Amino acid sequence: MANIIKNIKNGEDLRIIIDNVLLSLYENGPVITSDLEILCYLKIYQPELFYTIEHRVLKYMGLHYKNLETETLSEVIFGMYQKYIREKYNISYTPVQAKIVEGIDKNQCYSFSAPTSTGKSFVFRRIIEESEKDIVIVVPSRALINEYYLSLTSAIIDKSINILTFVDKINLRYAKRNIFILTPERCKDLYKFKDEFKIEYILFDEAQLSDEQNSRGLYFDSIVRRSQRAFPDVKFIFAHPFVSNPESQIERNHFKEIDSDFDSFKIKNVGQVFYTIDKNGKYYHFGIDKSIMGKKKIGSDYDPVERVLRKNGSILIYTSKTSILRQEAFQQFSKYIDLCEIITDSEALEIIEKISQLIGGSDNSADDRYSEMIHLLKLGIVTHHGSLPLNIRVLIEEFTNKGFCKICFATSTLEQGINMPFDLVYLNRFVESKPLSIKNLIGRAGRSTQKPNFDFGEVVIRQNNMTSFRKIVTEDVKLGNVSLLEKDLPENLQDLQEFKDSILDGTFSDEFNLTPSQLEILRSIDSQDVVSQILDLLFINDELKLLSDIDNQEITKLFRVLYAFNLKRELSQGEEAIINSAVQIMIWKIYGKSFKDICFYRFSYISQKQKRDELKKINENVSQRRLAAQFTMPYAEIPNKSLKAFPLFDKNTRAIDIDYDRIVFDTYDYLDKIISFRLVDIFLAAFEHYRQTDSDVRADKMINYIKYGTDEPKEIWLLRYGFDFDDIEWLSPYVNKIDENEVIFDQSIFEESDERIKLIDRFYHTS
Repeated sequence: MANIIKNIKNGEDLRIIIDNVLLSLYENGPVITSDLEILCYLKIYQPELFYTIEHRVLKYMGLHYKNLETETLSEVIFGMYQKYIREKYNISYTPVQAKIVEGIDKNQCYSFSAPTSTGKSFVFRRIIEESEKDIVIVVPSRALINEYYLSLTSAIIDKSINILTFVDKINLRYAKRNIFILTPERCKDLYKFKDEFKIEYILFDEAQLSDEQNSRGLYFDSIVRRSQRAFPDVKFIFAHPFVSNPESQIERNHFKEIDSDFDSFKIKNVGQVFYTIDKNGKYYHFGIDKSIMGKKKIGSDYDPVERVLRKNGSILIYTSKTSILRQEAFQQFSKYIDLCEIITDSEALEIIEKISQLIGGSDNSADDRYSEMIHLLKLGIVTHHGSLPLNIRVLIEEFTNKGFCKICFATSTLEQGINMPFDLVYLNRFVESKPLSIKNLIGRAGRSTQKPNFDFGEVVIRQNNMTSFRKIVTEDVKLGNVSLLEKDLPENLQDLQEFKDSILDGTFSDEFNLTPSQLEILRSIDSQDVVSQILDLLFINDELKLLSDIDNQEITKLFRVLYAFNLKRELSQGEEAIINSAVQIMIWKIYGKSFKDICFYRFSYISQKQKRDELKKINENVSQRRLAAQFTMPYAEIPNKSLKAFPLFDKNTRAIDIDYDRIVFDTYDYLDKIISFRLVDIFLAAFEHYRQTDSDVRADKMINYIKYGTDEPKEIWLLRYGFDFDDIEWLSPYVNKIDENEVIFDQSIFEESDERIKLIDRFYHTS
């Protein structure tokens, strides 16, 4: 039967359509895209008729977690299998979940692929809870770290289990085992303690990161190889969405086939319906399989975006980071933003105020540090991209998951499995060369709920993308079977050749996370002389000089020299500019400046705030408006010997027009992606060797300042227990004792707010 969208909309041949789709669902399960599309259209255009079959649909889909009663004879078989699964595992897994558990139990390496909303997170949580040993969870982003952390800390109340987002040996008096939730970059600290932990599972979630042909893909595979070498008896689990060959992880990492298995699941828990929009803004229905759903698009009776908003639903608009930073996306979708009323809910406003305090921004357009992000949040408009500071991202995801978000403008960060489902996904950006990204993004459309209803989401694309979109939805996505570790590196990754070779031959240092050659250079007389000069410039009488008394330019130059030694070549113009900004930010961190303070210092410099204030005092408003923004290099990935210097703001940008949000985002990129990931290991290794050879107390202090941002022992221990500097300020006076064994809090801490007490709960013990 063809033209099904048209027939359902017009109420034609409905009984034939229903009988066919129920039979297909009964025989095949929820794997055929057109079956799920048909169910969506029946629910939209024939809701009363759909209600009569909805229970059967849910049973045939195997959604046992919805706790459905068996009503018809055809449902008895499904009920029997449901009973078998419950008796075997003592829980109501879906068939897919049960198969995942079986694969993990029977193999040392199990790799699988499953669509979004199949409940793999629930399976992982059960495995984690039931294990008696240490577990490592590797995820692609710090945002996903936080999602796992919140989920596990709420599910696991046993305080004898450390749940940590870093690798350390702490809470030894009470902790019987550890759960580490890490990005590939944070895994580097795992190998320093390889003899200290008894790890049962290493779980790589969103493992398709391994296929990226860049430094992150190379680094991901290096973590797998180092883990195989350090923990030969560990069970490895690789989870992917929408991948047809999950066995690639077994092949590319040379796991033994006899101890390995894989599965690629097609089953879906939610339906999806698709729209296209023409250049005049009119919406149309279209189907993925033209031979079934109809060759021609069918006009929609409604604007799906407006309909979702008026029903208090939420929209995800996938767009480019540039269009968000330049605010072009907000202008393009102003019609829908205008439908969003100002938020009055006290809980939502409290979250927005926390964000405002963390970045030092305001929604008052007259303020120097006006934040468009804060202004939009008060309308329920969220922006989500990779440069959002982690604590801001956490609050924004809390804001969204509590139902306050109406529209979310997002980049590819939402590809990475973050649990932020939406009622409708609008692909304003369409990158045909990234099919897995598109599948991941449209997987955000539709919420799988506990309610006994057929859940579905909606997807909007532009008319000129229809053919490509159909192809992406129907075609398999395959990962490469050969690791970048075993390929010739492209030109832009040549600086990582030594790293790659060191991983393969097993000489990479677990203690310093550097190659033997890098360590040799940093321990050389020339490097150690540079270290000595830095210490002389920063310290007086073994204490840090005042920030106002140090020679910033000379210190920055010396750190540049140290980084160039590490690369064994001169820095490119862009690399030099990156190091200049990174070292200045690092110095502010060493001197205890908060993220908000650092953003303000950078804003003041770029916007020539002092000069503007002086001109304002003498009523030189014309001169003030003519002042140009100062040059600063935005974050860019290094090493890159071809990198040119370019400005964060366009050359003709006026000082008074500086966008404070962009400085916030760029500052976080420097802290997270340059200082933490690219520079810290290099600088620590250099100062550590100097400390060992010269017994210089200044080097000891410098190591702590670089690593923790403080040299105060109590503050360092609190940071090692996972508290951040904003917490330490109020928390420190309540700490009577802290070391690797335990934290002892003063009873008076319970006079603080419930929110603050919740922060210490996992480390508070009555005896």
